[in-house]
Amino acid sequence: MATITQLHIFSKVIEIGNFTKAGQALKMTQPAVSQAVSSLEAELGVTLLIRDKSKGLMLTDIGEKILLQIRTIENSLKIIDQEVAAEKGLETGTIKVAGFPDVSARFLPKIIQAVQQKYPNIAIELFEGSVEEVFNWITSRMVDIGFIYSPHSSLDIIPLVEDKYMAVFPPEHHLLKKSLITLSDLSNESLIVGKWGDPKAIEQLFIDKGLPYHQKYTVSNLNTMLGMIQERLGLSILPELAIKDTEMWKYARPILTDYRRNIALAAISLQQVSRATKLFIDIVKEQVN
Repeated sequence: MATITQLHIFSKVIEIGNFTKAGQALKMTQPAVSQAVSSLEAELGVTLLIRDKSKGLMLTDIGEKILLQIRTIENSLKIIDQEVAAEKGLETGTIKVAGFPDVSARFLPKIIQAVQQKYPNIAIELFEGSVEEVFNWITSRMVDIGFIYSPHSSLDIIPLVEDKYMAVFPPEHHLLKKSLITLSDLSNESLIVGKWGDPKAIEQLFIDKGLPYHQKYTVSNLNTMLGMIQERLGLSILPELAIKDTEMWKYARPILTDYRRNIALAAISLQQVSRATKLFIDIVKEQVN
């Protein structure tokens, strides 16, 4: 019979994607981690992982199904521990929170500070990636909760804020003379696009209007993007929250479009999240609203 320890080790290996680093996180040797996973596979009589030198660790189909159940078990154990602690007058636990870069930078510092002030025994583990990655982390139960764009029919969500889009120009760009920018104004411009957001939705805005769309660069970091804009390598379309507190705000102009980014908190089931996660949600509502 598989043990809870074996299940937890397997889950941690997949989360980190490396046997050695998983061992470091678990304070175990790499051989011990590898042996635990091999023993789990032998116990279950199936192959859970494929070890590929070029692609790294890959889950088999049955491995994906079992991992989801393992994370469900881990979440249930977390809930038990936190309920017992609460009964003893303690609020404790670890919350895994996912977000995309601009939202993480905008909201999470003050949220984490508020959590630590009110519940010092609750720890927060952050995961940062693209909107698509955050969605995958939530649905695979790798994280407890995440910030995503709404609506999302497959997840429980809590709407937080509506964010409009801005065009961000290089200094002295001729379109800075306009107070309101149209998509037509941007149709012949070279665009710098961020991987973390929803570039397909932006592109679709141009397609729907029958306008050309010129994506020249794709970057992974907001600061890199802003630096490229400042160096006159192109311009970008960014949410207001991403740009508002930066030096480039003076080069931003609103875009005439009904498209908005609706930011929400999301989980597979808000009814089944841990006690610590529920406390985190309450603080997010206070801080964001």
